Amino acid sequence: MSSITFETTRSQVDYFKLFMRFLYVVSFAFFAYCLYDGFQFYLTDLQQRPHMAQYRTLRPAGFRGQGYGILGTILMLLMLSYTIRKRTPLLGKLGNLNRWLDFHIYCGIMGPLFIILHTTFKVNGIISISFWSMIAVASSGIVGRYLYLQIPRNRAGEELSHKQIGDVERRFTIALGKRLDLSEAEVREMELPGLSQNYEKRGPLRLLLSMMTQDLLGFFTRRKLRRHLAAVLPARGDDLTAAVEIAFQKIKLQRRTLFLNHIQRLFHYWHVFHKPFAIIMYIIMALHIGVAIWLGYTWIF
Repeated sequence: MSSITFETTRSQVDYFKLFMRFLYVVSFAFFAYCLYDGFQFYLTDLQQRPHMAQYRTLRPAGFRGQGYGILGTILMLLMLSYTIRKRTPLLGKLGNLNRWLDFHIYCGIMGPLFIILHTTFKVNGIISISFWSMIAVASSGIVGRYLYLQIPRNRAGEELSHKQIGDVERRFTIALGKRLDLSEAEVREMELPGLSQNYEKRGPLRLLLSMMTQDLLGFFTRRKLRRHLAAVLPARGDDLTAAVEIAFQKIKLQRRTLFLNHIQRLFHYWHVFHKPFAIIMYIIMALHIGVAIWLGYTWIF
């Protein structure tokens, strides 16, 4: 659940998400083709590569090799658009912040992949610092995205206050009561599977692991909820299906509320880890590009 929303009817088609999915499919397909086409070259020892027919095009200074580097660099620079939108007034309130984040993540995934093709899977010297910083940034970005999603937010990506979280939870409770023909008080008295565990005494990392585990096991949680609700209540068919989904979202919201302080602390630590590697990556990348241009490696221009 990327943001806390409340809908009991079918939501409208999100064309941006459809576009992003299409972009991922096309980008991964293109990357897979490039990887497959140069697979034998990338597997060959560095000393033997100059004797291969693909050397002139796939080496870092070659037409395709340098093209991969340029494409990867552009994507890495486009990642900064999210920071500019979030931290400065340059882009005003243009677009939903969540959508900027989705694009940021896309660039953070595809950019490093094409940079890896540019390096031909061989990095040495100071460039290796930038390369491994890039890997650290991309890897930690996955963790950061997960932590970001655990903090209850509205559709615009803004963090909800405790009062707003309480309001959303009450709306879930009312909707669940309507589906099950129960009063709000009766719904609150129900013991739903997944709400009885003692999370408060666990440390932040154990809490995070618990959340990740329960998210991975969401399918089984829904099945348990369905069996539980079907056994104690008369709801069937569409009403039962809708009630299971509402109850599942209610459980996730309550669990994230319990985790909130710990997750916010972990998110702060994540920023402390993520930013220095990003700065190192961009500085060395700028030096690398500057030296390459100075030495005359200007691709097709």
